[in-house]
This record gives sequence, structure tokens and C-alpha cells, in this order.
Amino acid sequence: MSVIDVKVKNNLEQYIKQCLMATGVIIAVIASFDIVEQTVIIATLGATTFIVFAMSHSYASAPRRIYGGYAIGILIGLVVYYLEMFLLMIDPRGFEGINLFLGGLAVGASIFLMVFTNTEHPPAAGLSIGLLFNPWTIETIIVIIFAIVFLNSAKYLLRNWLIDLHGPAIQDEPGGDQDQEIVKAENKPDRDDNNS
Repeated sequence: MSVIDVKVKNNLEQYIKQCLMATGVIIAVIASFDIVEQTVIIATLGATTFIVFAMSHSYASAPRRIYGGYAIGILIGLVVYYLEMFLLMIDPRGFEGINLFLGGLAVGASIFLMVFTNTEHPPAAGLSIGLLFNPWTIETIIVIIFAIVFLNSAKYLLRNWLIDLHGPAIQDEPGGDQDQEIVKAENKPDRDDNNS
């Protein structure tokens, strides 16, 4: 098993170009929206940048997943945040520590709604808990929306120069590690289909 992705050998220049594109785009996002102090936003947008530029043709990088996932992450984050404010207003001492439960609820509810609506985008689930635990304003939400529009626009404009950089699936053959082959799932028929 190799530590280096087998595609690097033939695509090293492309790997470097795409990583530089991602670097430039995230710098532009951070500089344009002045979010240096919003660590949760930077973390989620950094993860989305990785998906957009390293896995540009993957399921998770489709605009539906990014926009839908962030919409759900923001919605759940806000609902859970205001639920915590409401509970603490009712009884500040009785609901001490409730944010731990609500943090789990935020992530769980985000996951459920994302898979239910076919808008799975993992960084956006992290945003839902980030909005609970970190201070934010309405400007924060607006910045997130503009930032994901910016990232998707950059992906669209650069689409002709992007390839998937993530490694291929490796399947162990009966002969052992020396007989590993690259499996392209979209071109390989399912073995169960051949047996029926």
C-alpha cells in the first residue's frame, strides 16, 4: 500500500495548480469578508474549499449539496441557538450545561435533514454546532452565504481546469497487496449483478 496517491505521478502539475487555486480562493474569501476572527466560519469554509478543489466532481461538491447543506446548517444552528436562549431565559440554573445536548442535537438534526433532502455537505453540519457555541450576528450569516456563492462561482469558472485529486478506491485482490488494482466504480459492474 502506497502512502502517495497513485495519480500524483502523472498529475503532479495539476495537483499543484489546484491547490494554488484553492489557496487563492480561500485567501480572497477571508480578505473580502473580513472573517479572520470567525474561526468556526473559517474552518467550515476551509473544509468546503477542500471539497470544491480536491474533490471537484464528487457528490459532496455539487452546488445542490453545498447550498442545501449550508442552508440546513444555518437553519438548524439558528433554531438550536434560539432554543438555548429560550431555555436559559426560562430557568438559567435549571438548564446549565444544556448546550452540550443542544450541540449534539444540532449536528444530528443537520445530518438527518441533509440526508433526507439529498443535500449532504459535511462542513455545513459543523456550522450548525458552530453557530451554537460561537458568537455571531446577522452579518455573519450573510458572510457565510456570500462566501459559499463565491466558492461555487470560483468552481464554476475554473471547472475546465479541475480534476478530482482524491485517491482512487483500491481493492485487495486474492493474490495480496502486490495485486491491488484501481477500481473505477462507475465503469465496473457490480459482482452481484453478474450472479443473478
